[in-house]
Amino acid sequence: MEILIKRLHEEAKLPAYESEAGPGIDLYALHEVTITPGQRVTIPTGVAMAMPVGYVGLIWGENAMVTKDTIKVTHSFVDSGYRDEIEVELLNTSSEPRTFVAGERIAQLLVQHIHHAHLIQAEDLGGVETV
Repeated sequence: MEILIKRLHEEAKLPAYESEAGPGIDLYALHEVTITPGQRVTIPTGVAMAMPVGYVGLIWGENAMVTKDTIKVTHSFVDSGYRDEIEVELLNTSSEPRTFVAGERIAQLLVQHIHHAHLIQAEDLGGVETV
């Protein structure tokens, strides 16, 4: 599968897989930003993508960043109809400011195949026995 990527700003670092084994495409900060404790900031990546029809890109936190820095990524997605700049919203849950430099990894994009379910209205959903 191919995903078209457009660099919207000359200084933007293009998304890339860190390794062949990694499941996520790394997304990078376009410019330096400092997030104060408790602050939520939307960080531009400087790139746009054309996700193929039938696929979605889920924006998730990068494991090391989330566990070490207590930076939380507000999960979002890129679907096949979205062509604008990809932005990542981060929340600083620590008691210290956190600075991300231009080109630093801020999140990962996990590409998933999607299936549309056939939805059926029902009066009774049936019971599920729980222990």
